[in-house]
Amino acid sequence: MTTQVNNNIKGLTLALTTAIMWGLLPLALVSVLQLMDSYTITWYRFIFSAIFAGYFLFNKKQIPWSIFKNKGTFKRLFIAAVFLALNYVLYLSSLYFVPPETAGMLIQMAPFMMLLGSVIFLKESFSRGQMVGSVVLISGLLLFFNQQFSNAGDIAPQDFLYGFIIMLGAASTWAAYAIIQKKMLSHYSSSQIMWFIYVFASLFFLPVSSPAEVMKFDTLAILLLLFCCANTLIAYSTFAESLDYWPASKVSAVLAITPLLTVLFASIGEHYWPSLFNAQQLNDLAYIGAFLVVGGSILTALGNKILSRKNMTALKRFVRL
Repeated sequence: MTTQVNNNIKGLTLALTTAIMWGLLPLALVSVLQLMDSYTITWYRFIFSAIFAGYFLFNKKQIPWSIFKNKGTFKRLFIAAVFLALNYVLYLSSLYFVPPETAGMLIQMAPFMMLLGSVIFLKESFSRGQMVGSVVLISGLLLFFNQQFSNAGDIAPQDFLYGFIIMLGAASTWAAYAIIQKKMLSHYSSSQIMWFIYVFASLFFLPVSSPAEVMKFDTLAILLLLFCCANTLIAYSTFAESLDYWPASKVSAVLAITPLLTVLFASIGEHYWPSLFNAQQLNDLAYIGAFLVVGGSILTALGNKILSRKNMTALKRFVRL
């Protein structure tokens, strides 16, 4: 097996692992939210990740102590930590109003906002492929929520509006965090940046959290909370690792299937454990919209290659035949 093939397999496996973990996450969070408030859940997720990420960095002697000595670097990463912390709480809060499948679709606004932010603040180019992908993504979201627009969905209009506004905030804060992290990657590795964010965010949420609530949990609830905690560490670790074997565009294209996985997992969960999971009832237009959201995300990530002049010329020649 060649090195290139081996790297492709590793990159695909790691990216799929991330997509699966993020696809399952909202389903587990909805269950835990019935027993614990969003601040405490977020604190547990951050402190869990801070301890384990710190352990691995300590063993490799890569704890980034210099962050605390450089005021400019500390300030930027402090702001990034605030944005990611807000993203976690806002995402969780949206689940009080909308089901996991809807949350999975709405959070697809985050990479789109990151793209716009990169164009505005980092002066990156906005290609034809990304433009087409953005239009497809927005069209898919409109189709996915067609039942809400016609008042035929299983979400109350007011709940949908609240959930949408909160998730818009979650997407915006994640995009802001990602842009800052992108600028800081020239100074520190992604694992070092994430460790700092985990540590700060766990301290930030400690005063408003109630860790003792976990004492009321039964075994299943504890396992679900542990999964939510481990999910943060595993998903971000496999995501960062996948970038070592695959281009970011390919990784992003694989992660675009995350909302479809959430829909699939919710349906499977309701079939086997109806007392724990309740899948959202979607019509045909909503399913078409879901696939368009995924297709738009893939086009946004790989549009430069898919819609290149070479491919467009080959397509025109094929059509003429």
